[in-house]
Amino acid sequence: MINFEKYISSLSVNIIIGVRLVLSVAAVFAVTDISKAQSISVMPNDSITISGNLEDLETLSIQQYNTSNDTICLKWRKVFESVPAFWDASICDNSNCYTSLVDSGIMNPVNPNDYGFLLIHITPHVNYGTAVISYVIWDNSSPNLIDTLTYILTANIVTANNFFETSGFVNVYPNPAQDVINVNSSLQSGFKYLIIDSAGKEMKYKKSIANIQSINLNGFQNGWYQIRIFDGFKTIGSKNILIQK
Repeated sequence: MINFEKYISSLSVNIIIGVRLVLSVAAVFAVTDISKAQSISVMPNDSITISGNLEDLETLSIQQYNTSNDTICLKWRKVFESVPAFWDASICDNSNCYTSLVDSGIMNPVNPNDYGFLLIHITPHVNYGTAVISYVIWDNSSPNLIDTLTYILTANIVTANNFFETSGFVNVYPNPAQDVINVNSSLQSGFKYLIIDSAGKEMKYKKSIANIQSINLNGFQNGWYQIRIFDGFKTIGSKNILIQK
C-alpha cells in the first residue's frame, strides 16, 4: 500500500526543488537579457562640466558607442532644464540640430562600432550663471535601460576673458582699483560703458563723450566687477576689475 504521508512529503520536496530550479533559470536568463540589452557605452562620461565666457558659443558633447553586433535606434528625452535668462541653448543629435532644447527626439540608426551623439550648444548672454541640462537616452529595443546625460556650463566674472588686453581698443586702469578707474579708448567720439557686479547686477551705465573717461567708484563694495564697452549698440569688449578699498 502507498504511504500517502511519505508520498505527499516527497511530492512537496520535489515541487519546491522544481520551483527553485525554475526561478534560478529565470534569473540566469534575466541577467543574460540585461547583458545583451546594454548596447551602448557613454563617452567620455555621462556628465560634462565646463566654464565659459559671455558671448562665446560652447559645445558640450557626449557620444554613445554601439557595443552590440546589431544596428541600434537611440531615443532621448529631456528630464531637467535650468538655463539663466537671456542665454541661448539648443540640442543636436546625429540626425537633427534643433533651435531650442526640445523635449525628445530619435537619432538616425547607429551601426555596430559606430557612434551616436547628443550635444548641447550654449551661448551665455548678458548675465552670469550656471546652466544645468539633463536628458535620458536609451536603445529602443531596451527601453528600461537608460543613461542620464548631464551638461553643465558656468560663466562667471572671475573666469571671463579680458578681451581688452589683446584687442588694442581700450585700456582700463588701475586694476585693482580703489576709488576711480580710467578708460582710455581709440573711440574718439566716445563710448558707452556698463559696470556689473559678480551676480550680473547693473551698477553703472553711462555714455562718455570723449575717448578718455574717469569713472568714480563711490558706493562700490570690494570685490570683482566687469566693465563692458560699447560702440553704439556693438559690444567691443569687456574686462574684469577688482575693487579693493
